[in-house]
Amino acid sequence: MVNGVFHVCRFTFVVRQFTIHYCLFTIHNLYTSPVNVNQSLHTILLITLFCLHGREELVAQTDNPYHINGNATQENCNCYTLTKDQTGQSGSVWNINKIDLTSSFDFHFNVFLGCNDAEGADGIAFVLQPISTSIGTTGEGLGAEGVSPSVIIAIDTWQNENKGDPAYDNVSIHLNGDLSHNTTNNIAGPVAALANSDNIEDCQWHVFRIWWDAASKKITVFMDGVERLVASIDLVESVFQHDPMVFWGFTGATGGSTNHQRFCTSLNASFSFPEGQITCYPQPVNFRDSSTSFGNIVKWFWDFGDGTTDTVENPGAHIYPRPGNYTVKLNILGNNGCLSDTFQQKVVAGSIPVAAFDMKDAPYCDNRSVTTGSTSYVEFGTISEWNWTVDGNTESSPQDSSLSSLFSAGTHHVSLLVKTREGCISDRTEQTLEIRPHPSVGLQGRTVACRNEMLVFNASDLNPAIPVSGWHWDFGDENTAALQSPGHAYADTGHYMIKAYGVADNGCPSDTLVRSITVYGTNAYAGADTTIAMGQPLQLNSSGGDYYSWSPATGLNNVAVANPVAILQGDIKYALTVTSDAGCPSTDTIAVKVYKGPEFYVPSAFTPDGDGLNDVFRFVPVGMTQIAYFRIFDRYGQMVYSSADPRQGWDGTVNGKAQAANTYVWTIAGKDYLGNIVRKKGVVMLIR
Repeated sequence: MVNGVFHVCRFTFVVRQFTIHYCLFTIHNLYTSPVNVNQSLHTILLITLFCLHGREELVAQTDNPYHINGNATQENCNCYTLTKDQTGQSGSVWNINKIDLTSSFDFHFNVFLGCNDAEGADGIAFVLQPISTSIGTTGEGLGAEGVSPSVIIAIDTWQNENKGDPAYDNVSIHLNGDLSHNTTNNIAGPVAALANSDNIEDCQWHVFRIWWDAASKKITVFMDGVERLVASIDLVESVFQHDPMVFWGFTGATGGSTNHQRFCTSLNASFSFPEGQITCYPQPVNFRDSSTSFGNIVKWFWDFGDGTTDTVENPGAHIYPRPGNYTVKLNILGNNGCLSDTFQQKVVAGSIPVAAFDMKDAPYCDNRSVTTGSTSYVEFGTISEWNWTVDGNTESSPQDSSLSSLFSAGTHHVSLLVKTREGCISDRTEQTLEIRPHPSVGLQGRTVACRNEMLVFNASDLNPAIPVSGWHWDFGDENTAALQSPGHAYADTGHYMIKAYGVADNGCPSDTLVRSITVYGTNAYAGADTTIAMGQPLQLNSSGGDYYSWSPATGLNNVAVANPVAILQGDIKYALTVTSDAGCPSTDTIAVKVYKGPEFYVPSAFTPDGDGLNDVFRFVPVGMTQIAYFRIFDRYGQMVYSSADPRQGWDGTVNGKAQAANTYVWTIAGKDYLGNIVRKKGVVMLIR
């Protein structure tokens, strides 16, 4: 064998005598064909037997009914290359037998526009013309430009702006060798060649169908089974000057950009089943041929996968010998002597399934959904329907492989019947289910509470006939309990959902009871500890609730307001109690230090050694409402610190550098609560 296996049968047939004069098998390049790949020895033997013994009325064609021009080449029995993936290519393939346009035709082809997208070109064309079988051009003309009269169905993959081409790969119908979209010779399109993509240079084969309806004078173009173009025109009268006899063929061309452009006359084996066909053994299976071919199909080679074969178009009912998985194969032989690829499909002669199921999530209780899961099985086939019944009533759709139901307490009967995709039906299987009763509980407890208040909740068993043995509480704040009467305090205010249920001795839970509780609270704040001058009015500013109470009443003008005024003669500590409309008290305190004054109190020394004691030199204002400045100078008169904020103070450094132990001078000025200006000056000892 040379480069694989390829065959061409040539028959000279005498119809009356039904004798085949000769059959020649030729070896050549099978594996290059998109439709004749990986032929099995079995298929070759079928062809051999047909050639040697067939008595069918095969209308033989001569050696090759196609004339090849330019760079075009024949790949195998029914496939041709129009252009290689090279620049400046031009090829055409013409059927040497003219067709009559007064008769309809329906041609199917497989076309391949190459693998180069952005830089791919130029395209191919299906052409009808009466002139010759030796024509073709290069470049943007797709091998058909200038051929007149003609009808050109162009698959164009390069945008020629001078011809009005769109940016996408397109299909269009033209007359008389004129491929411009800007003239009246463009009678249909352009539209995208593929319905779902702008690119047909996708390294894929596509089905290209051309249907001429002579009666309605309409030409329709399909790509991959989708209608792309329709044109109504009297081709014989309007284009071919009353001459209905034309050649048909394909042309293709490349210019500066390239693609491997090819076509095949279709020969695609396929079969289907009648609607509603079931394949449950021993049900007969009816096979229907749905193959497509450019020309007539003259032979069918069926292999039913069980050792039996047939050679008719529709073999009728076939009964498999036993349940199982069978691979059915079909090849077809065209009237050009070409054999198709093998079409194969698995057929399941189904076996009877076994229905089975189990119950999940015991115990089974009357207040809880019971899940029933199918454990059905089948040896050959696929279970596709589950028919559940409960106490004789259908409970679910056939698509549900599991059943979830609520049952009343007592005895129930659940059954299941299953069907397979192949039409096999199981026997019905049944189980008895005992459903236990659930307990009944009550819930008592407050619905309003205060923060941090210890609450006691209580659950009760309302049906002693079904005693509760366990309790489950969820207080809604990520805390739980397992007592019948738990205590709980909420740390934060807000709304909480309390949930509780009980579990009976028989394992069944009660319904979950839900109650909301609102937790209130106050946040008493009496203010920061402070200092004042003796006899100086102190304005207190508190917050945190709706109602206020101060204690003791010493020096206060009102003990029941948030902002009383105090005038004091000595130190004191006030306690503030705050409540709200819901109650919920909270308390806070404030300490007041009373000095003689108004006055600035300034220490005489400090020790900035980092021990946390007397590290910062700061002043204490008493009775002062305003601070003008607080400044510190070294012995040379250089200012080392300045601030008016008594909360700050000097840490003994300047620009981050520790100052030497020494005596420093300070000055301070401010205004007291009576409006008097107060100035003071002194010294401080920095000790290290």
